[in-house]
Parts: sequence; structure tokens; C-alpha cells
Amino acid sequence: MSADPTESDVPAGLEPWCKTLRGEQAWRMEIPGGEAALVRWKALRDQHSVTGMWPVLLGADMSIIDQMTWRVSILAEQAPGIPEVSAATPAPELFVQWLGDPAHDDYLGDVPRHLAKLEADQATIRARLEARPDHAAVRAVKEPKVQLALVPAKGGWELPALLAWPGGEGLDIGGTEHLSVLHFWYEAYGAEVVAMGLEQLECLVTNPPDDARGAFELAVQHYAYCPALMDNLAPAMGALAATLFGRHWFFDWS
Repeated sequence: MSADPTESDVPAGLEPWCKTLRGEQAWRMEIPGGEAALVRWKALRDQHSVTGMWPVLLGADMSIIDQMTWRVSILAEQAPGIPEVSAATPAPELFVQWLGDPAHDDYLGDVPRHLAKLEADQATIRARLEARPDHAAVRAVKEPKVQLALVPAKGGWELPALLAWPGGEGLDIGGTEHLSVLHFWYEAYGAEVVAMGLEQLECLVTNPPDDARGAFELAVQHYAYCPALMDNLAPAMGALAATLFGRHWFFDWS
């Protein structure tokens, strides 16, 4: 399927969804949830180099999808486009900017104690997370039927920018910042966007950190990017770092 398929090219069940900020057509269809949804996503992801279409799971809640659709449709009328990664502020600079002064952050101040515990437990945690199938971790596939979109994009890292996604706006994180951070993590860890909600983002990762210190360094980056993780996912930096030995990353700004 080309990036702008004709009606005869469109597979059964696929229908127009919205126009991206580049003015290109994105598509959407309903598929079975659970493991089958991840199998479909991976097959379409593997075809991306040919189709130019990045697959993303949108969950089952049509009211949330309607909100995403309305927002990007309004902004895409002028087809403003998105910046190139090279024009965005580098992700490491953004992390420093967002963290502020670590001396005044209780979560960061407790890192040494949690790092020692994670170093002791890392083998057990890694083995458990490596054994967890992707469909058991990805939240967007939990319902019997879910929506999957195909978006013309260079990679998953472009999706929040292309879709005028609202996640993180309360912290002045916009499409350009998402673009920079997600591309940085794609390059460093093979992190690929697999699912998006109204303020939730999920990634599957091919190269998770392989030691406790690396997991902690990444956890600090995640915390800088999405501070609400400490309310929505993990009670402490050590708990967040432990999750990063697995293939699944979850962000929630709500």
C-alpha cells in the first residue's frame, strides 16, 4: 500500500481517518484485540519501509479516538507540517531543562538507595519481564476489538507531532519535543511507538537497558519527560527503573 492509496488499493475494512499535519491521509480499521492485535501491528510495522505507513493502536474507546480526530482535523486544515528531527532541541538538553535542580527533587534524591537494591534484584526482574508476552503488557489491546491506524510517517517517533497529539501539553511538551525525545530513544533503545490514547503513549523496545545503572539513567529520562509516571505507574525511581528491563514502556500525562 502506498502512502496515499487509491480506493482500489485500500484493504477491506480500512477507511479514511484524518489528515496529518503534513496534509496526508491517515487510515483506520477495527481489528481483534489481544495477541492478534500485536501480530497485526508487527506485520504492518515490518512493511513500513515499503508502504511508508506507520501502524499505531488506538484502543477501543471511540470517544477518545473522536477527540483525537477532531483536534488533528482542525489543525491539519492549514497543513502546517512538522519540523525535521535535526531542527528540534536535542533530547538530552530537554531532559536537563525539564528536571530543573535534582537537589530539590525527592524522587531523584533517593536514587542511591534504590540503585543498590535494583543491582541486587536485576537478574530476577529481567527474567520475569523477558518472559512476559507483549500482548500482556500493551494496554491498548485489552478489549476484544480495538482500532488500528496507519499514518504516513518516517517512523513512529513522528506520530505525536503529525497527529497534533495533546499528551504532555500541560507541561508545555508539544509535538516538536515528542519528536526529539522519541527519535532519541528509537536510536538508543529501538523504542517504537505502538499505541496512543488521549494522554497515554506506549512503546515496544528492542534493546532495553542491560544493567541497573543504565536502567536508572533511562528512568530519570522517563521521569523528566513524564513526571506523572510517579503517580500513574511507579511509586519511586527504583520501581520505574525496574520496569525498563522489559520491552514495554508506558507514559501517562493524565
